[in-house]
Amino acid sequence: MTRFALLALLAVGACGYRVAGTETSVPPGARTVSVRFQNHTREHGLGVLLRRALEDEIRRHGALSLVEEGGDLVLDCDVRRLTTVPVAFSANDEAVQYQGVMNVRFKLIERATNRVVFDQPFLQETQDFGVVSGVVVASSPHFQRGTMDARDLANMTNVQIGEARRHVAEHDLVDSTARDIYQQALEGF
Repeated sequence: MTRFALLALLAVGACGYRVAGTETSVPPGARTVSVRFQNHTREHGLGVLLRRALEDEIRRHGALSLVEEGGDLVLDCDVRRLTTVPVAFSANDEAVQYQGVMNVRFKLIERATNRVVFDQPFLQETQDFGVVSGVVVASSPHFQRGTMDARDLANMTNVQIGEARRHVAEHDLVDSTARDIYQQALEGF
């Protein structure tokens, strides 16, 4: 190996970079994890949706077994905020696009010692969505994953379109938040 390549490897390692999936926050003896959620928003059931999405993420990866209570690890999560903010306007100052914003705090705790293995005080996820038919891109893969048919857009009011798109965006936010919680807390990214 040349001197330059060796120095480059040492520099990358010293900066904290690592190969994805080579390190984890999970203590070596941990085999099970339980998930707790608190919802501090006005959105009824959001904590349940996020907990289920996170549990699905844990099952999908299979590195740890999911248990209802008493896991070797406890993933303790607080949904702090869910808001919808207008981000684009028409010439008449009508909001045509919004951004859903979710803030979550979570920590991974080793139950036997009560030691905090990982703590993320602020995770923010965002998801943009159009609320009028002229802004919704019906040919996009994101739109096509939803339940709304593109032919129905012309017959729907902006309120109907906005509510349907907000609902889809909220579910996308839940899924991406669960994925990020899993990756940060249990995979060490």
